[in-house]
Amino acid sequence: MTKSFFISTWLFILISILVSLSIWGIFYIDNIDSKIAVFGIVAVIVAAFTSVMTVNINNKKTREREYEFHILKEKQKVCEHFYNVVFEIFKNVKNNRNGLSKKAIDEMALFKKGLMNWGSEELIRKFIEYENNLLINEGDTKATLNNADNFLKEMRRELGYRDSDNLRLMTVLLTAEAREELGQ
Repeated sequence: MTKSFFISTWLFILISILVSLSIWGIFYIDNIDSKIAVFGIVAVIVAAFTSVMTVNINNKKTREREYEFHILKEKQKVCEHFYNVVFEIFKNVKNNRNGLSKKAIDEMALFKKGLMNWGSEELIRKFIEYENNLLINEGDTKATLNNADNFLKEMRRELGYRDSDNLRLMTVLLTAEAREELGQ
């Protein structure tokens, strides 16, 4: 608040000085050389102000981009934990092992921790919905894959990707035979 008040006050004073100088130069100075000098001063002040504001705006935009990039990197790390869990589960299923490995449990804990720190409210909601649907659809492979697919799309939205409804991300993990069997 104080920073914006200070900037507004400073801008008001600067604009008042420039307008006053311009009015003085137009109406109260008769000598043409003096008028040119006054307008030269106004032009120099405007040029200096413009260059300072340009540098300030560019620096602010650069800081904002760096901040957004940092947040995106952290979100990517969080999503990587979830992908590690998914691939670990598929590896166990392929090797006919039931249950979650210690690695998968640890990765899921890291994902949840990261989700609480870096995930949007919508992504957190979708994850809770995903976990609830896992219990509801237990044993129904197609419903489980569709549920996971919806959550993966939401994670990709969080990272800035826009996927169509036709894209099925979970089919990347399936073999050609499994995709055909499930109609994916």
